[in-house]
Amino acid sequence: MTIEYLGSYKAYTEREELFGDFPVKGKTLEEIQEIENEMNNGNPLPKVFKEYLWIGGYENGLGFDDAFGNYIGKRKSYLKKMKERGIEITRPFIIFDSLDGATFAFIYLDEGDNPQPWNCSVRKAYDNDEGEQFWKMGCKVFKELIEYKVDYEIALRS
Repeated sequence: MTIEYLGSYKAYTEREELFGDFPVKGKTLEEIQEIENEMNNGNPLPKVFKEYLWIGGYENGLGFDDAFGNYIGKRKSYLKKMKERGIEITRPFIIFDSLDGATFAFIYLDEGDNPQPWNCSVRKAYDNDEGEQFWKMGCKVFKELIEYKVDYEIALRS
C-alpha cells in the first residue's frame, strides 16, 4: 500500500527499539476489505484510515484501545450501549478507541479521505464538560491526531 498520509506513523513503527516484544502489527488488504464490506457497505474506507489499519490495525503502538483489531465487534458492542442510552448514528462510522466501555472515539466513513475525529459518550458521567454526548476532538483531521500520538509516544518511550 502506498502511504500518502501517515508516513510519520510508518517510520515510527519501524523503530524496533521502541517496541521490544510488542511490535506494531497491521491488517492485510483482505482484512481491510472485510471491514469495508461490513462497516461501509463495500465502499472504500477513508484513505488515511486504510493506511492506519495497514500499518497498525491489530496492535497500533499509539495507546488506542482497538480491541486487538476487532473493529466490527467493538462497534457491535457499542451499538447496544448506544441504543440503551437513546443514541443513534445514521451515517457509516468506525470506532478506533474507547475508554472504560463508556465512551469511544470514531470517524465517519463518508467525510472524504482524512475525516474529523469525534467522541461519543454512552454513559452520562462521561459526557463532555458541556453535557454533550457527541463532540469533535481537538484535532481537525485523523492524520493530525495520529501525528500527535506518534510524537507523544516517541517522547514517552525515549
